[in-house]
Amino acid sequence: MTGERASLRLRLFAIVFAAALVPMAPLTIVLLLQVRDGIYGRAIADARARLTDVLQRCSGGSCPDAPGVRKFDRPCPGRSARVGELLVLCEDVPGGAIQLGLDLRPVREQLGTLSRRLLATLALFVAILVAVAVWLLERGIGRRLERIDAALEAVGAEQQGPGLLPEGGDAVGRVGAAVNRLTQRLREERGRTRSQIEALEAANQKLREVREDLARSERLAGIGRLAAGVAHEVGNPVSALIGYAALMRERISQGKNVDGYAERIEGEASRIDRILRDLLDLARPPTPLQSLDLRRAVDFARTSVASQHARVVFENALPQGLPAVRAEEHYLAQVFVNLLANAARAGASRVRISARAAGSGVAVEVEDDGSGIPSAVLPRLFEPFFSTAAPGKGSGLGLALCHATMQRFGGSISARNRADARGAVFELRFVSESAPRAA
Repeated sequence: MTGERASLRLRLFAIVFAAALVPMAPLTIVLLLQVRDGIYGRAIADARARLTDVLQRCSGGSCPDAPGVRKFDRPCPGRSARVGELLVLCEDVPGGAIQLGLDLRPVREQLGTLSRRLLATLALFVAILVAVAVWLLERGIGRRLERIDAALEAVGAEQQGPGLLPEGGDAVGRVGAAVNRLTQRLREERGRTRSQIEALEAANQKLREVREDLARSERLAGIGRLAAGVAHEVGNPVSALIGYAALMRERISQGKNVDGYAERIEGEASRIDRILRDLLDLARPPTPLQSLDLRRAVDFARTSVASQHARVVFENALPQGLPAVRAEEHYLAQVFVNLLANAARAGASRVRISARAAGSGVAVEVEDDGSGIPSAVLPRLFEPFFSTAAPGKGSGLGLALCHATMQRFGGSISARNRADARGAVFELRFVSESAPRAA
């Protein structure tokens, strides 16, 4: 038997016992008072009968001696009085008064004996009543509540089987029917939930497999695009090298000067070297970042590009007091160099670089008034080897390098066309030095 069930029985016993005592306590008091009054009344009546008998005998002129009877030559001060355990009765007679004393101790002892017997009888009656009531409650409620408790535990443990409780017409029987219906509904809901969970797990497994296949396909497609870009960008200068080498061999056999072809071969080789270096930068691992001033990096990039594009105005509009950002000095300047050079090649006459604090970072905008970006180009703008420039005018790695560099810095880069005028806007988001560092 569990502690809860024993506590339930104890509470039922206490309730029944209290219910029995509530009416029995005043009944017992009333009975004791009636018994006391009856015993004392009978004792007093017997004493008065004795006193009356004495008075009748004394009416003949002589008073016989009797236990407890005394004669006085003065009238009675009162008909009855109690002195301690003695009850005194008095009656006037010619020439005085007759007094009878009654000892109440035997009466009190008799009253105590009867009271004890009465209390014992009542206690036995209460005990039998409580025992019968507890037995009836145990049989009619306690055991059935135990079955309900066991049934609810079985529901919690997901035990299967038919109806857990017997059903009946009384209140507890209706509770059993309700518990059986609840159990059945819970089993049905658990079955449906289990089926849904299994279906979701199967769907999630398929989704993971599809995602893995998609990621694998994207990786293969990216490798294919990278390989195609490398083949295209490196293939052109290699073809030129082969052609120039054949021409040099022919001119050497003819004894002609080949200096011009040597310079062209050197230029094509330098182009291949630049492409390979850009690819290495694109794939380089992250290095520790430094706390850098954006105004200094923008000034360096503007000075570097302005000498090659004298007709373009480059405006450094970064405000004073801008927070320092986390970056690498060489590659931070290279990002701005690429963006400014691209804007100049896109026909811009004015390029403005502005910045503002944005949450725990800094947002920089490079805005130009050039030809803008075609909408079909925007989704692929940061892909390696994607370029809208004429063949030989660009490797298509500049913006891809900017994107990879910003990711290494923990920031981002995005592009859009200006909504109110001609041109494009590149937005760079940096993490400020004061921002919390990742654990």
